[in-house]
Amino acid sequence: MGILRGLNTLILLFIAILIAYIHYFTDYLSGHGPILTKALQSVIIVLIFYIIKNFIEDVTKTKIHDAKERYTFRKTVSIIITIVVIASFFVIWFTETTQLIIAYGILSAGIAIALQDLLKSLAGGFVIFFSRPFRAGDRIEVEGVIGDVLDIRNFSTTIMEIGEWVDGDQYTGRIIQIPNSFILNQSVKNYTKDFLFIWDEVRIMLVYGSKWKKAEDIALKISKEITNDLEMSAKKELVNMGDKYFITSYDVETRIYTKITDNGLDMRLRYVVDPRQRRTTKKLLVQKLLYAFDQEENIEVGSITSVEILDSSKIKVSGLVEIEQVNETQSTK
Repeated sequence: MGILRGLNTLILLFIAILIAYIHYFTDYLSGHGPILTKALQSVIIVLIFYIIKNFIEDVTKTKIHDAKERYTFRKTVSIIITIVVIASFFVIWFTETTQLIIAYGILSAGIAIALQDLLKSLAGGFVIFFSRPFRAGDRIEVEGVIGDVLDIRNFSTTIMEIGEWVDGDQYTGRIIQIPNSFILNQSVKNYTKDFLFIWDEVRIMLVYGSKWKKAEDIALKISKEITNDLEMSAKKELVNMGDKYFITSYDVETRIYTKITDNGLDMRLRYVVDPRQRRTTKKLLVQKLLYAFDQEENIEVGSITSVEILDSSKIKVSGLVEIEQVNETQSTK
């Protein structure tokens, strides 16, 4: 690579010297002085920017160790240098103001069309850097993808995915690269920015006739043992958020909401939880609730629909048995 760079540099330098020699020290092409001058200037510009590009690439190798980041940076530098060289050519070869404006307009339109996705991602990177809608380590949802932010780069954001075919808030193992252009036209749902908790619910279905008030008391007592510390921390964070946002309520207390449905009593236990511990906390709550309800004779978890299905299956089975018994008796006779 170093030999090739040196050879290219020597070729450009030789071309520049050759043009300068013909223009200033010989009579060849004496009637084409302006063209030779512009050609010499063009070659010198290419030579200068070629040397600058090689220098930046050498520095990049020592300063940027990540391969993907280094590749993206090199491509960006290459594109910028190409644009500057082409713009310089326009300045050299189009001397009239009108021609120059038209040429720049065509160049700008071409660049905008060819690099629109790249430019959008670069603009999105600036927006993320300055507005900070999320940071590395935050759990976010964007474009239907939920996960933890691993890295934020100039053109893309890297996310460790959760959900999809995996139940609960568990990692799938897939690493997703999302172009930063999403920040310009997509909403970002942040699970952990400013407030490190979310609300979650456990649904409890009770059969009609169960002691629902007693079930509520048991559920609240058990949940308080698990979520009490979380409530205190969440309330402190809400108070701190009041300095930055307009907060209308600071209520984070665990509550139960009960309603009557066609299939039974629908109880919803609502509580605050760390979003990264939601599945573990729900599992612990459900296990303790089921164990406590099993100890009570007058609390039955389930619904009318499930009970009716069980009863109808028993009736059908018993009917089949009676028919089989009758057939056996007739055949014996």
